[in-house]
Amino acid sequence: MEKKKLKNMGLMSKFSGFLKKSKAAAWSPLGRDTLADAGQGSRVAQPQKPLEQLLRGIGRSGVLLGRAVRLLFTARSDKGESLKVAYRFTNGSFWFVVIAMAFVGMIMVYQSSIQLDRAVGDTTLVGASFFKLLVRVLGPTVIGMLLACRVGAGIAAEIGAMSVTSQLDAMRMCAAEPVETLIVPRLRGGIVASLSLCAIGCGASLFAGLITGLAWFSMAPSTYLNFSLVSSGDIVQGLVKAFCYGVTVPIVSGACGLAAHGGARGVGQATTDAVVGSSFTIVLLDSLISMISHMLVGQ
Repeated sequence: MEKKKLKNMGLMSKFSGFLKKSKAAAWSPLGRDTLADAGQGSRVAQPQKPLEQLLRGIGRSGVLLGRAVRLLFTARSDKGESLKVAYRFTNGSFWFVVIAMAFVGMIMVYQSSIQLDRAVGDTTLVGASFFKLLVRVLGPTVIGMLLACRVGAGIAAEIGAMSVTSQLDAMRMCAAEPVETLIVPRLRGGIVASLSLCAIGCGASLFAGLITGLAWFSMAPSTYLNFSLVSSGDIVQGLVKAFCYGVTVPIVSGACGLAAHGGARGVGQATTDAVVGSSFTIVLLDSLISMISHMLVGQ
């Protein structure tokens, strides 16, 4: 009798386990647990509405920005780590930015010269107008977008991989705050990389535009290199934008990486959110800074 009871109890436990697996399979869209959710069942978030996702992302980025700025000069992280991160961001994006900005300069000068030649038959102000546009808007914003793709995706993937593998929890158990150890060095490096790459990219764009003007329109270098329309306010506006973009990319990407969950799929989603969020924030900041500059300076 006892053997029969034990046997019946074993069958009942197996049957209850089978029911649980069947319910889980029915809930899963693929009919089974995916590799991305393996070992992350307790952290898989419920689907959220787009507005709720946007508000949560803004809140995470705002909180992270406040904590990172507070620790920017007082963090216990190694100062050499910040220099290494700045070198990695700048050196890794150097040719990417130079080549992209060179093509931007070629296209802008070529199209502007064609349109002005058709309209008024005079291309003497192509260089001056292009310099003003490049310093104020085109250079910082395009380079910020490139950094969002190149640097932002890397930050989100790196921190997101640490988040889904519980490395961040291990850091907290060792009394190492992830914001102080991971975010602050990347924030410092992002500021340095954005400012330096902005200067380098604008120089590459100017040189490529000069070659285009000489080759296709026989434009004299003295005519092209006309800085009469560029004022100190334009330079300040460009530097402010480059600085803000250097802050935006690490903060938004770091917030997406820290919030990653769900294995490999979560890391991929965090990387996508980082690129989209950084690019969208750069566009908003560009409009905001331009409007504030127009109200203050009138340019």
